[in-house]
Amino acid sequence: MSKEASTMGSCSAHREFRRELFPVPSSVPLGRDLAEVHLNKWGLATFADDVTLIVSELLTNALAAGQGMITLTIALRPGVLTIEVADVGSGRPRRRKARKGDVNGRGLQIVEHLAESWGHRSTVDGGKVVWARCLLS
Repeated sequence: MSKEASTMGSCSAHREFRRELFPVPSSVPLGRDLAEVHLNKWGLATFADDVTLIVSELLTNALAAGQGMITLTIALRPGVLTIEVADVGSGRPRRRKARKGDVNGRGLQIVEHLAESWGHRSTVDGGKVVWARCLLS
């Protein structure tokens, strides 16, 4: 199921894309592809590399820590793009410092580096939303 809402206008455009994804590994590349398509559609192709990497990291973390369906939301507001990944898992994200030989543990460091800010909030069903905000300047 996908939903897109937009208010057309110059710099004051408000657009949002939302998609529920199955909790399977193939949802990560699907989420990246969907993000890239919408960025291109919204005239923001220059931000695609960073945004798709953020989407990939947040979805990968949701798969590892969550359970049940995952919701990807990309919202465009004047000058700001927000990426949100919601899952029903109770675990909270925490930034780790990966050691030299570690294969995992760098995802939130990457998100922190690429985004203006990131964080999380709890949902009423006991799940969480992890978000990253990117400035479009």
